[in-house]
Amino acid sequence: MRSRRSFVLMLLSCLVVAAAAGAASATPKISAPVPLDSWVYPALEQLVGQGVLPPTLQGVRPYTRLEVARQLATLPAEAAATLPPVTTAQVQRLRAEFADESRWLVPLRAVTLDYLLQTGQPSRDSGTPAQQWALNYNNDGRDYRDRHNLQLTAAGEARGWEVVLLHLRPQLLAGEGEGLDLTLLTGGAAVALGVVELSVGRQALWWGPGRHGSLLLSNNAPPLDMVRLTNPAPVTLPWLLRYLGPFRFDLFVSRLEEERVVPHPYFGGFRLDIQPAAWLELGAARTVIFGGEGRPAVDAGDFLAIIGGHNLSGDDDTSNQLAALDFSLRLAPLGGAQLYGELGGEDEAGACFSKTAWLTGLYLPRLDAAGRLSLRAEYANLAFRNNGNVWYRHGIYRSGYTYEEHFLGHHVGGDGRDAFGELRLLLPEYAATVIGSLDGEWRGISGAVVERHLQPSLRIEASAAGFDWRLGYAIDVIANVDYVAGQDATSQLFTAGFSRRW
Repeated sequence: MRSRRSFVLMLLSCLVVAAAAGAASATPKISAPVPLDSWVYPALEQLVGQGVLPPTLQGVRPYTRLEVARQLATLPAEAAATLPPVTTAQVQRLRAEFADESRWLVPLRAVTLDYLLQTGQPSRDSGTPAQQWALNYNNDGRDYRDRHNLQLTAAGEARGWEVVLLHLRPQLLAGEGEGLDLTLLTGGAAVALGVVELSVGRQALWWGPGRHGSLLLSNNAPPLDMVRLTNPAPVTLPWLLRYLGPFRFDLFVSRLEEERVVPHPYFGGFRLDIQPAAWLELGAARTVIFGGEGRPAVDAGDFLAIIGGHNLSGDDDTSNQLAALDFSLRLAPLGGAQLYGELGGEDEAGACFSKTAWLTGLYLPRLDAAGRLSLRAEYANLAFRNNGNVWYRHGIYRSGYTYEEHFLGHHVGGDGRDAFGELRLLLPEYAATVIGSLDGEWRGISGAVVERHLQPSLRIEASAAGFDWRLGYAIDVIANVDYVAGQDATSQLFTAGFSRRW
């Protein structure tokens, strides 16, 4: 246990040294996070894939606004002038969005209004209390009502002394037959300590290279109230560790809800990312559910021991631990193609993975000479090697790896498989993007009856004069609903909305 704890402390100590070095050479600054559903992420990813921007660590999201501005600043003005028209339009839109990150007060960064028409019924997991509409995933745990829904979201922020940040993103939901529900979607306070950032508040995190899902941590569940320590921009560690290349870490601890088996357990995680070569990114992560009412008390040292891979009671399975290793390989000779994967283990308190699950994907950032088309294919298997329904389940924490009945990791759930494909078409002459996707899900693989989902969707996004417009439609053709053979159904989701940015 001491060796594991010392290893974690050593890495954090190295980061503190790097932070001190960075603080001596640059003015510390801080900025608000870019929401995980923003158009900014696919735009940046395509520009990196096409070789317009240099590769950077992508295993931890959200980015901060200053981090996006830093990435854009790596493109010289003279190089931008020689880009193809489609790529030029992307760069110009990003630069316009992040042109001025020096404002200390932005009372209203954006206002978003969406209408959603949802029909059908929630899909239920076969091994946990988790349930959600199968078409409504990776959406910060928002629960919409059957039929008509309105959603209003705003965002604002304030900075002080260039190192203190307060940011808020409230949300107002109105569903058919329901009253108004005003909540804080994300928000909190943060302070920059050199290149390290300490934050307290409600945050949504995404870990790993997957873009349709993640084994350990996604924004499928509602954002968590947490204390978090991270370095928003990659740093180079001192001494021999500099050969690891750009480095990022993310450490957080939160608490889950009361209405579950073992109320109010702790939930924490630790992730490391390195980039030893421009074409290779490696990541390692661990998350754990521990403590809670009726369970052993924990202190800071216990938390580090658990994150390091130990149960507090020796070999007894007293915490629900998951771990994953991932990679992202950029293949410049193949048009900037990106091959990525994630291998995870459930109930991982040892050195070797068992009860494994995996995710793999291929991203092609340029299918045509003009750079209009990009393609992503991604597959996740959480029923690997016929392990049975073990992923996201636990004998003590029987509510599973969930928060408010949403999976914290991949939305397909334990004992499931997911195959996803997405094609994006850029139409800069109309300031628009057309996105078509097809998703296939198989749930309850180890059971007698498998619930199957086939989900085609089409989405159109456009922007002009500070406004973003979107229109989308998705249908879910479901076979064997609730794991009953021959019981079929169809769900639909229609969305229309706009955002005003300042």
